[in-house]
Amino acid sequence: MSCVQSIAELGNRGVLVEIECNISNNLPCIVIVGSASKAVDEGRERVRGAFTNSGLQLPRKRITINLAPADLPKSDSSFDLAMAAAILQTSGQIPPESLKKTILIGELGLDGSIRPSRGIIGKLLLGRKLGVNEFVVPYANIAQACLVPGVRLIPVRTLRELYIFLTTSVGITQLDTNENESSLTTDTSAAESLSLSEIVGQEFAKRGLEIAAAGGHNIFLTGPPGTGKSMLAKTLPMLLPQPTYEEILEVTQLHSLVTNN
Repeated sequence: MSCVQSIAELGNRGVLVEIECNISNNLPCIVIVGSASKAVDEGRERVRGAFTNSGLQLPRKRITINLAPADLPKSDSSFDLAMAAAILQTSGQIPPESLKKTILIGELGLDGSIRPSRGIIGKLLLGRKLGVNEFVVPYANIAQACLVPGVRLIPVRTLRELYIFLTTSVGITQLDTNENESSLTTDTSAAESLSLSEIVGQEFAKRGLEIAAAGGHNIFLTGPPGTGKSMLAKTLPMLLPQPTYEEILEVTQLHSLVTNN
C-alpha cells in the first residue's frame, strides 16, 4: 500500500487529502472510496485511459483507492494525478519515497495530458501552511502558481513526463518561487484618470463613496440611467490605498476559483 497527498477544494479554502492505494489479487477493477462525487469517481476511467495512452502498465488486479478523510465530501477532478501516482507507487513503477513530501494537483485527460485546476493559489497556500513546500502542478497553472512565494513547483504536461521525472530525475525544470513579495504589483493608471474632483455635483453620492472606502463598507448605487452611477463607481479605486501583497494574492485566489489560468 502507498499514500500520496493532494488538496480538496472547499469554497475559497482547502483541506489536505491523503490518497491511499491498495492492490490485491482479485478481478481487475478500480474502486474509489471516501465520499467521492461522480466527477471524482469517473476519474478511474480517466486514469485507465491515461495509463494506456502514456505507455504505462496498469496492474490487472483490484485497485482500491481511498480518499481520506473519508467523511469529507470531495468533488474535485484534480485528484486524478494523485490517484495515478499512487497506483504507480504501489505497483513499484516509481520509487516508494519519491512523493513523500509532495502534493499533486491536476486532472488527467484520456491521452495522458494534465489539465489545469481551478483554485490553484488557495491549494498552494494551504499546503504551505501545513508545512508542505513541494507541489506537482499542471503546466498551464504555472503563471498563477508562481505568485505564491516560498514553494517549489514541478510543472508537468503529461503523466508520462511525470513518470520519467520520478524515475530518472530529468525532463522537468523545478521552480523555486521568489520570496520577494514586491514582484507582484497592480496597475492603477486607468483608475487615476478619474477622481471625485472631476465630478460636478453628486455631493451625497460622493460622500457615500468616501465613507464606504474609509470604513471598508459595501455601497449600492441606484437611480435612473444617465445619472452618473458608473462614473461614480469608477472613482472608487482612487479612494482606496494600494493593496498589500497578501490582499493581491487573496483577490487572485478568488479569481482562480472561476478560471484555470
